[in-house]
Amino acid sequence: MSSSAARPTKKAKKSPAPGPSGGGAASAIDDLTALTTAQLYSLSARRHRDQCREAVRLAQEERDRAHVSLQQIQAQLQRANEHLEKMEENARDAHSEYLDAKNLLVRVRQSSNTAVPMNIALDDSSVEDILGIISKKPGSSSAADGGKSPKKSQKFPYIEDILLSLAKSGQLHKGTKLSAAECNLINKKDNSQYVYTMQLVEELWTEEEELFLRSSREEIEESMEEAKIIAETISLRCLTKLNEYEGRDDPTPTNHQKPSFVSVGNRARKVFIGRKKGDESLVV
Repeated sequence: MSSSAARPTKKAKKSPAPGPSGGGAASAIDDLTALTTAQLYSLSARRHRDQCREAVRLAQEERDRAHVSLQQIQAQLQRANEHLEKMEENARDAHSEYLDAKNLLVRVRQSSNTAVPMNIALDDSSVEDILGIISKKPGSSSAADGGKSPKKSQKFPYIEDILLSLAKSGQLHKGTKLSAAECNLINKKDNSQYVYTMQLVEELWTEEEELFLRSSREEIEESMEEAKIIAETISLRCLTKLNEYEGRDDPTPTNHQKPSFVSVGNRARKVFIGRKKGDESLVV
């Protein structure tokens, strides 16, 4: 036998035929792709969910801020309504005070001629005496003083001059008592007469007269004529009451009785001292 026949022949290599193992690899890739897609979708959905939650949170915060702002606006509106009610009430009070002031002015004008209590009928001469006292003003002249200026013959200020000076100074508007107020018309050596005179005025002036003289400086300046009438009325009332306290049959002031604060103060001092001693005739 030949050598070629003795050698076994080599078998050809066979390529693996497609079978079940190739289909499994493709399926695994598809599963991996699907898983990745699902993960991406889940991640996207989670992000969208988080964004929605954040939007909801921001919306809630904005709603809360709006609610707080609404409460603040409602509180401001309530305060504005309360302020408006107070302003309306103040306006009503101011209007009422205005009407009271007008009525007071009418009463003062009406009572200026009836301020002196009269127990008997007055004759023409008595009327002239009273009118002469009321019309006595600094700077005027009369036949009784020989045509001289009262500023030269009048040694001490009259009660009405002091009251007008205090009213115009603004001290009365602050609530200062007359006896404690400072007047530039008064010398220090005459302070005791001034105090007694002012105590008498405080005893005799009416509530309306006090209210008027305690007005502001601007109101006094605007109603100076009425203030003069009130001051002269009080001055005349002081003389009348002193005559009454002293037991005169006719308390009407005579022409020679002047309402200087020194004369009135000395007479008022006797009245107050008599009261302390228990003189019933000197008690109001």
